[in-house]
Amino acid sequence: MKPWRVCLFLVLCLAFAAATVKGRRFLPEMLGSSDTPSDTVLLAYIDTLPYEQTVSWQDTIRESAGPYHLLAPFYESLAHTDEQTVRVVHYGDSQIEGDRMTFMLRRVLQERFGGFGTGLVPLEPYADLRTALVSVRHNGRVVHPKTYRAFGPATQRRPGSVYGPMVQVSVMDNSLAEGSEDITVSLQSRTKGTESRFTRIRIVGEQDSLIQMEDTAASYTLQLSGRQDIYGISLESETGVQVDNVALRGSAGTMFTQMDPEALWRYYDATRTRLIIWQFGGNAAPYIKNQNQVDIYMKKVRQQIRLLHRLAPEAALLMVGPSDMLTYEKGFRHPYEILPLIDSALREVAEEEQAAYWSLLEAMGGTGSMAEWQDKGWTGRDGIHFTREGADKAGRMLADFILQPLQEQTE
Repeated sequence: MKPWRVCLFLVLCLAFAAATVKGRRFLPEMLGSSDTPSDTVLLAYIDTLPYEQTVSWQDTIRESAGPYHLLAPFYESLAHTDEQTVRVVHYGDSQIEGDRMTFMLRRVLQERFGGFGTGLVPLEPYADLRTALVSVRHNGRVVHPKTYRAFGPATQRRPGSVYGPMVQVSVMDNSLAEGSEDITVSLQSRTKGTESRFTRIRIVGEQDSLIQMEDTAASYTLQLSGRQDIYGISLESETGVQVDNVALRGSAGTMFTQMDPEALWRYYDATRTRLIIWQFGGNAAPYIKNQNQVDIYMKKVRQQIRLLHRLAPEAALLMVGPSDMLTYEKGFRHPYEILPLIDSALREVAEEEQAAYWSLLEAMGGTGSMAEWQDKGWTGRDGIHFTREGADKAGRMLADFILQPLQEQTE
């Protein structure tokens, strides 16, 4: 048996044994309550979905030292990556946009546990992707499919609430030109690492399908026909780890309960999603001034985590708090004083809702550390968003946190 498989077994045994002993302002999404169903209504609706709601690992594991027992479903799945895929879905705000942070997390996991490919990419990216180029053509000319998003400005919303796992949907209809239900999609990798090639393409939408390729490729052109919704296209392998980057610019992470949950459940189930990362909070910081507003935000966050647990009962959930951030006044840099309170409140929600928690704020060095990161070139002039170098550093720290139990067993 491989050494890392033995380590996984030991980590799981310890976890289960311990358990048995004992940006931008989008306030309607972040703080509003009138447009969000109550827990009772929401869960009653979810109960009608056709899936088994068995979460034995959550029912069994309730108390243990440290957060790692809560990642047990993910650790267990890593022991089988030689035979099948394991999916990680990384949701976050603009701090992970363009595959920042996720890029390094994906590379670390794929280099250690196998697999290759970028995972999900949108049919109509709204930001430059580090890992892939996506081009859509109709009759030989570049076109831009009508795309709706459940985050950002309200003008981006669609009638209804079906968006899919990328929290957006591109619609193939004749809104581009007569007959534009027929389009050509060109996909091309932009890097040279594990994510630079793929052996199959998963089309996620109203009509899910898999394209199996004869050889490994770094580019592919496919034809899509018929009126339908496209949630995303995944470039992937048949085994190993797949990691999706789903960046939601301006979001506070509270839109999941405003979406049709069935499309999310179908994706998590079909792709063997075993880890969902929820990384938000930074967009709330500039507009939260007191404990009452923190409490309102946490109530919304709690609803999201409960929903994700129900939609992906076999997956572990990891909440990642906001990074440190800077604001400027008369030319001087200042940290957001509310960030530690938000970070602490998010940790409390995670503990109460059976999600693991990683404080990016603490990992960076605490309040005010962003100034040091900026001086080192790890964050941009805005004092908020990581540069590529800083994002890679933060992404590796995230990977190190997730894999720490395995590293400790091998040392």
